[in-house]
Amino acid sequence: MEKGLSSIDMGRLQPPLSFRRHIMYKGIDVSSNQGTIDWKRVKAAGCDFAILRSTVKSGNADKQFAANVAGCRAQGIPMEVYKYTYALTPTQVVDEAQQVASLLRSYGLTCRVWWDVEDNSLRALNQGVLTGLIQSAADVIIGAGLEFGIYTGKSFYNEKVFDTTAFDCPFWMARYPSSGYYALADNPPADKYKPAPSQPLVAWQYTSKGRVDGITGPVDLNVCYIPFWETQSPEYYLQDVWHGTSITRALESIGEDGSYQHRVQIATANGITGYVGSAEQNTHMLNLLRTGQLLKT
Repeated sequence: MEKGLSSIDMGRLQPPLSFRRHIMYKGIDVSSNQGTIDWKRVKAAGCDFAILRSTVKSGNADKQFAANVAGCRAQGIPMEVYKYTYALTPTQVVDEAQQVASLLRSYGLTCRVWWDVEDNSLRALNQGVLTGLIQSAADVIIGAGLEFGIYTGKSFYNEKVFDTTAFDCPFWMARYPSSGYYALADNPPADKYKPAPSQPLVAWQYTSKGRVDGITGPVDLNVCYIPFWETQSPEYYLQDVWHGTSITRALESIGEDGSYQHRVQIATANGITGYVGSAEQNTHMLNLLRTGQLLKT
């Protein structure tokens, strides 16, 4: 753990709340470790979102999952879930991901699954092996119609325990600049201390010593920069107005930028990873356009 700053120093480093309130949302991640939660009081304390532990090592649902889902629904608190992975083999990771997908289906949830990559046992794996395991989890989760993100600590990320460049999914990262306690109403640490991955940073877990009314004992606190609960309906390129025999010509025919850089962005938006402009990738994009399924960036 990094050396903490004093509460006085942290106060000096934080911009005024009136400024910060417009650029972040405050939330918690919880499991059975927090026991029974009074979600009404949590909501009243100013909680904007919650991330719930889905399954435990055995594959069973977290003991408080049902109660936490019900509490969030009753209070209108947006929620996502996380899965703390222990998988060391392809079979184990597929089982873990399928267990999470099955659990969410049983509750009618279509939220994002955060793959929690932090267990020390994973450090014993070859970087390529762990990278492959995470990708396998993503394939199962996305294949189940769910969104996928990666949660990890700053040390795991910086040490490249897995190949971070292999993923363009959202990241939620932990870094604790201070060892002190925080109330939910307190300002989080200054932005200069937040992690800076090359991928989109959706949320920063800045302490494990949070205090929130309605929860007995400490709880992880997070700030969210891209509110998942305010996502807009996807927009697609119209399939009946373009012409041309290549994706570049087709895009240009409808007034869009057909450059390689823009096609990279479109490919990413449509789940085409590792886009290099190959004939196969371009044909796939053209077919999506032809059938009205090509998402706009």
